Amino acid sequence: MSKATKISLVSNGKIIPAAPKGSVKHALDLNGLIIEHHALEKGELPEHTIVDHRMAITTGPRTIPFEYREKGKWNGLSLQPGSFNMQNHGDIGIPRWLEDYQFLAVAIKPQFYEKILPKANHQQLEFITQRGTMDKNVMLFAHLFHTELSKNNGHRKLYRDTLGAAFATYLLNQYATGGQRIKKPKGKLFGIQTKNILDFVMSNLHQDLNLESLSELVYQSPYHFAKVFKNTTGLSPHQFVLKLRLEKAGELIRMKKSSLTEIAHSIGFYDQSHFTNSFKRFYGMTPKQFHKRV
Repeated sequence: MSKATKISLVSNGKIIPAAPKGSVKHALDLNGLIIEHHALEKGELPEHTIVDHRMAITTGPRTIPFEYREKGKWNGLSLQPGSFNMQNHGDIGIPRWLEDYQFLAVAIKPQFYEKILPKANHQQLEFITQRGTMDKNVMLFAHLFHTELSKNNGHRKLYRDTLGAAFATYLLNQYATGGQRIKKPKGKLFGIQTKNILDFVMSNLHQDLNLESLSELVYQSPYHFAKVFKNTTGLSPHQFVLKLRLEKAGELIRMKKSSLTEIAHSIGFYDQSHFTNSFKRFYGMTPKQFHKRV
């Protein structure tokens, strides 16, 4: 089912959607980082002002002939699968694409960086304009986001938050102007901090936990917390919570007091196939097989 885009433009003084109705196949909104899968027919956009920092990562199977008007003339380029365009909040755009065009549309609100990276100067943040750029790391992030877009399971907020923070940090370190860089945090959490996080997670396994709520427990930014947490435990926050959930699932199955569906829901799995697949990767057998053996 198609969705209405949350990404907008300003043209002739009016706010208009960045994609026509019916062209947005899937969408994620990570509280200021919006990612949508657009499938557009051959066409063009009128002259407009870009709202939020914008990227378009080509995802289709073939190279797309693309043009943009700048300083009174059209400039052409070929968008290979995996290549991307990138422009800043407030830039002027007049693009057209000469074949049907599929891409991941990314909009990053300037305030998004303030939340995940408080030390970044988000008000003066500007990126170097990119046209048809190839970057293997951006391609990897695009693949991971595309996988998430295809999932109907919404209870993956911690993983998606971590992925979004890592992507936004990579873009800032790689493409921001003015030498804005975020150094990789060093050090580890104190023992009491780790215990507080463990206690909170164990009390809320049934909830769709997010990176911000965990980072607030130790008074750190989400990005800094994610890095320092991995330095401490050897696992990302998402991997750590998943491990605790699956260990708890094994414990509850051994007790044989609840159905597998009830157990899955009690530890935050609301998609049975996701629970089964995760359990099998962790234990080497499905929950049903595990239940029969204990």
